[in-house]
Parts: sequence; C-alpha cells; structure tokens
Amino acid sequence: MSFITRIAALGALGFSLAVAAPASANLIVNGGFENPDVAAGTWNYFSSADVDGWETVNNTNIEIWNDLNGVAAYEGEQLAELNAHPSSNSLFGIYQDFATTVGQTYGLSFAYRARQSNDESFNVSISDQGTGGDALNWLMSDHVVGEWKVFSTTFAAFSESTRLTFTTTNTSTIGNLLDDVNVAVPEPGTLGLLGLGVLGLAMARRRQSA
Repeated sequence: MSFITRIAALGALGFSLAVAAPASANLIVNGGFENPDVAAGTWNYFSSADVDGWETVNNTNIEIWNDLNGVAAYEGEQLAELNAHPSSNSLFGIYQDFATTVGQTYGLSFAYRARQSNDESFNVSISDQGTGGDALNWLMSDHVVGEWKVFSTTFAAFSESTRLTFTTTNTSTIGNLLDDVNVAVPEPGTLGLLGLGVLGLAMARRRQSA
C-alpha cells in the first residue's frame, strides 16, 4: 500500500471514528419541551408539576407550542414560549437543577428566537443550585423574528448540583421562544488520534526510505 493510499485509508478511519463516537448524554430533562404533548397547531400552558424536568420562577406557568403561528420547533415537535400565559405581574422564569462534578467542564446550548419583536430579550444563568453563590449570567438580546439562533458556551461547574435558569426581562405574555436546551460533557475529539496515526505512517515511510 502506498503512503498516499495509507493516508487516505487513515482519513476514512478517522472520519468513521468521529461518526461512530457516541454523543454525550443531555443532563437536561425534557430539554425540547416534548412533554406534555400538545396537539399540532395549538398551544397550552401548564404548571411545573405537569412538565417533566422544569420548575418555574415566581409560581408562573410554562407555555408550550406545537407548530403554532407557523413556527416550527428547532428540534422535535414542540417548543416553549418563555413569556408565558397568563400574566402574573412578575417576571416569568423556568429552571432545572442537575448533578455536576466540581471543576468539570460542561457544554451549554439552546435555540431561541423572537416571536413578535427583535427587541425581545431574556436572562440565562448558571448557578450553585440557585443558592446565591457563584453564578454565570448572559443577557440574550439579539433575537430575530422568523429565525432560530443557537447559543453555545462552556462552563466549569462550581457545585455538585447546578441550576440553569431562564428569566424574562419584562412581564409581557408575548416573546422569547426557546427550544433544544442541552447541557453535556463535551466529547473528546478524534483529531488527536488521527494526527498520531498520520505521524506514525510518516515515521514508517521514513524508515522504509532509509
């Protein structure tokens, strides 16, 4: 087998390893808001007791859509509107606690879009189970009507139990569509392994030439 053929074969192997690598499990329960089921073309609001995984801030509700107003979910069939119904004269919010390892790096991602106005916004925080200790905060204010955006970042856990919270910036019942919330340990890449293989083949070729 020629050197170039070996490189091509190794590249194919590296690609197959990348495809075969299992995705890290999502630590967020019901991150796509697929439960409870909502009929296609409709919406409904629920107490947190009826929505797997999620709790609410200020005893507000969780509003879930299924292909409503021409808005298709980013993934799956359903999504949530953070500014829920009915009005409570307080900020709306949802959160979820999940087990973490102190110092471990995690990836956070979610999809979001505006419902009615590009001026919509909400706050996202990662905290020590909401105890008021260490926290990371982001203001999401770059919404676009008619287009999903994806926020993605990494963070190092500072507690054995971490809380992810989404909170509205106003008390309106319209705005801030949310879907595909994911927290997971980033998978190690296969490029390092592939690079070592290429280096090994190069060294073998040099030995043969010698």
